[in-house]
Amino acid sequence: MSEEFADDRDIYQLIWDNDENGFSVSPCSDKGTWEDKNADILLDEQVKADGRREIDLATRPLFHRVNEIKLFNTNATYVSFINLLDNYTVRSLDPEFTNQEEAAEQHKFLSLILQTKPIQITLKYINDVFGENLSDKQFYQKLYSLWFELYTNYYKGKSVDYCSGFEHVFVGEGKYNIRVGSKNENLGKISGYHSWVKFYLDEKNQRVNYLGYKYDLKGDDGPNNPNVVTLQQLQNIINIRGEVIAQLFKSKGGFFVGSSPECEIAMATLAFYESIHGRIRDKKRININGANYNIVLYRNINPNGSRGDFIRSFFPIFLGLDGYNNQRQKSTSQTFTSPPVVKPIDKSLINNGAIVITSALPNPKGLDDGKEWVKLGNNTNNTVNLDGWYLFDKLGRYQALTGIIAAKGAKQFYIQSSHSSGIQLFNKSGLILLRDNQSHLIAGVKYSRANPGEIIKFE
Repeated sequence: MSEEFADDRDIYQLIWDNDENGFSVSPCSDKGTWEDKNADILLDEQVKADGRREIDLATRPLFHRVNEIKLFNTNATYVSFINLLDNYTVRSLDPEFTNQEEAAEQHKFLSLILQTKPIQITLKYINDVFGENLSDKQFYQKLYSLWFELYTNYYKGKSVDYCSGFEHVFVGEGKYNIRVGSKNENLGKISGYHSWVKFYLDEKNQRVNYLGYKYDLKGDDGPNNPNVVTLQQLQNIINIRGEVIAQLFKSKGGFFVGSSPECEIAMATLAFYESIHGRIRDKKRININGANYNIVLYRNINPNGSRGDFIRSFFPIFLGLDGYNNQRQKSTSQTFTSPPVVKPIDKSLINNGAIVITSALPNPKGLDDGKEWVKLGNNTNNTVNLDGWYLFDKLGRYQALTGIIAAKGAKQFYIQSSHSSGIQLFNKSGLILLRDNQSHLIAGVKYSRANPGEIIKFE
């Protein structure tokens, strides 16, 4: 393995960190307030789904707000991506044909994403680690084959024609029968459909209904992680007269939220190469910003049952928050510079060293903006310089520290969530970590529910 990529799990974090077109995301608290009201996406997961298609417990849309100025910025990749979404038939058994205009849209999209940082990082990794030695032109052709070339998939003795990676992963494929002359709505299922962009556009135009979240986890870790959604949904298939002719139910689906199309394609393409080189079979566990996932990569099936050379599906399975393992400071340097290595700590958090976390105000009365704080104490007889030190929250978001703490003194730091990866203190439960300029863990504390105005003491 290349020394530059010392841990094959870190490459997914590196791709995520270099997603220049990514959107910041804020979840909604149980009190109906936004942790960051200025985020590009305000995500409202609300309640756990009932499990039945006819029961909708989520009374509001999943996407409360999306920054459409950024989404429809012609200098980014989203517009080109969105233009591809209507190039496919909904019903999986219907034939697919790529006309000249659609082919031009495919090539325009690939040309745009080829020079983005997530794709270039992926190409470098594939060449350095797997010895592929692909040029930009060769990688372009490989991306076209993986994502847009039509193939036949053979699964459990059945063949399905007109498949493509892009259609299944980002658009979805409907399974329902056509009832000629029937006035009844046809109930079916949808497979694939792992795109937050498509879901937002479908939800906005009343083509899909969010039924609630569906995490198979203990506690409320799911809604506290804004960068992924696991959900139940109901999609309406509407004919040219505006009539609903089918309702497609997905009992459990999911997608990353806020990641750009090139970021998702980069991660899936990397997982494909890991699969063909024997690194993974169908799943791989990774950690992004303090959250654990299984990323699932299915390749197509050949007639003899072997795995083929196309991407069949790609999606994340959220496994829960990991507040203190594998945390990564976001890289702000050049494209291929890895973030600092952070060593895992054991389950008993330390807070009895030279510098300690003495108290915090996670839930100020009124608006939280700029009023949350963490106080540090210096137990030594010497002044300690905090330049290059960081505070982290349980999602791996961070705030840089500066200044000094006097001997036997204390200093209060107000939380400034001025960027998408900025630290935020949860009101329900949280974790605060202090790391020095070498990424060593200095102190770590947990707390449960924080009442309005309550100062939590850790001494």
